[in-house]
Amino acid sequence: MFNISQVGKILKATNRLNMPTEFNATLPIDIVVKKQLNPIRFLLQLGKKEVETKSYTPLEVGAKYKAEILQTDSKIEIKNLTKLPNIFNKFPDTIEYSIDDLLKDNPLESNKKYKSFLLNHLANATTKDEFLFYSQMLLAFNQEIKHLFIKDEKKALIQFKHKKRKINFYAYFENLGPIGGEIYLTDEIYMILMVEFQNSFSFLTKYTNELNFNITIKNEKTKPLFEIEENNSLLNLKV
Repeated sequence: MFNISQVGKILKATNRLNMPTEFNATLPIDIVVKKQLNPIRFLLQLGKKEVETKSYTPLEVGAKYKAEILQTDSKIEIKNLTKLPNIFNKFPDTIEYSIDDLLKDNPLESNKKYKSFLLNHLANATTKDEFLFYSQMLLAFNQEIKHLFIKDEKKALIQFKHKKRKINFYAYFENLGPIGGEIYLTDEIYMILMVEFQNSFSFLTKYTNELNFNITIKNEKTKPLFEIEENNSLLNLKV
């Protein structure tokens, strides 16, 4: 029988690979678009450094991105620029329902506890943004998509949807970036990972033996199962 805590254990194991010191030299870096200087030139903040660069892909001023950086004496090359999902930026730092709560619950009680958590925070929201956030978490839950949060040294957002003996999931790790995939719950757990950044793909491929289950890793783009949109309608929300 499917045990929902298996998801938590798998993703907690993956998050442990989110914090290695040896990965820092090739880590995908956080980028903030500070200003648009002309149609194709932007001022970016890379860590503590500000640089001007060209981008033929439109960038959103004020938005946060993650990218791989190649630096030489003469230039900085930005590769695979990926915007952070809205859902990751809007998670309150004080959110209480984490992956550790999931590990404590049995499959039937987990959904009840999670829904109660959302309704309680929705009823006690003190700002418009907080109300909209929990409203959309409830909207996602009505689509059978659950959101969880890992609060270790590096935070991570987890989305997953259970379908019979398969779980579709999306995760965003602070160091590794976006990772999507499927978990097959047969006699043995089998996992397919889609990893967007080449550096993260290379690192995870090197350390798959630490995850203790069968896994295939692909260097492919992935996207959230549910994304916060400012104009999402709540008219169809069922509580």
